[in-house]
Amino acid sequence: MSEGKRTLSGVSCPGCPHRAAYIACKEALGRRRGRIICGNAGCSNVGAMHPAATVCPGGEEALLDRYKFAVPTDGTAEEPACEAVIHFIPDTDLAAENASETLCALPAEGRVVILAVLASSREFITVDALEALAARALDLGCDEAAIVDPFDSQKSSDVLHGALAWPGVHAVVFASPCAQLQYGEFQAEPVEIDQYACACCHRCRQITGCPAITFAPPVFRIDRDACAGCDLCVEYCRTNVIYSPRSRMTPEQRSRARYAAANQR
Repeated sequence: MSEGKRTLSGVSCPGCPHRAAYIACKEALGRRRGRIICGNAGCSNVGAMHPAATVCPGGEEALLDRYKFAVPTDGTAEEPACEAVIHFIPDTDLAAENASETLCALPAEGRVVILAVLASSREFITVDALEALAARALDLGCDEAAIVDPFDSQKSSDVLHGALAWPGVHAVVFASPCAQLQYGEFQAEPVEIDQYACACCHRCRQITGCPAITFAPPVFRIDRDACAGCDLCVEYCRTNVIYSPRSRMTPEQRSRARYAAANQR
């Protein structure tokens, strides 16, 4: 993240790819009995947090009990504990030597299990490193492994829905550099909300939980000092009143720009 951008203790930073990955997973999984999200969607900056805390300003303590799910441990490979499970894990945990011990019980967690790997560390900002991470998931028993940009909402949704349609263990590597690693002009340009057209539907804030979005009655506003320019809120604004300087860029171009910003340091 460029110098001067603010962070909040206990809350995922503006532009955090962990938040984008969680939202994609929540949207794809839906709200049916037997479908849960668990694991660790935290980071070294805010600590190990429950996955839902990545979109809940204030952290895990503010969550309702129904959003707090532990990793299922009462199932077997023949009789999994749940219908579908999305299990979050940081990239460094997957790369660790003891990863096989940690993940050996994945088939028992659910009929369908998605290992959601959060690849945002400095060690994983090259194509070779990301491909090695996907290969690591395959070596540890995943049936398949895909690499997606969590800020590419459409592709993330397609990959997740495809994985949820087939029993087994699938790995999805959500690849985008940590907001704290990004420097340069790309991240310095915040989005803007049209104050006259904003319908105050609360959707941008409720879905993304981004601390750069604030409610200043009667409309929402962007904290320009906090916004990291990830454009996640633009994706979920139904009235299309949030404008981005990157609106003409494709998801692939935006992804390359984020990695270029991270590699400047």
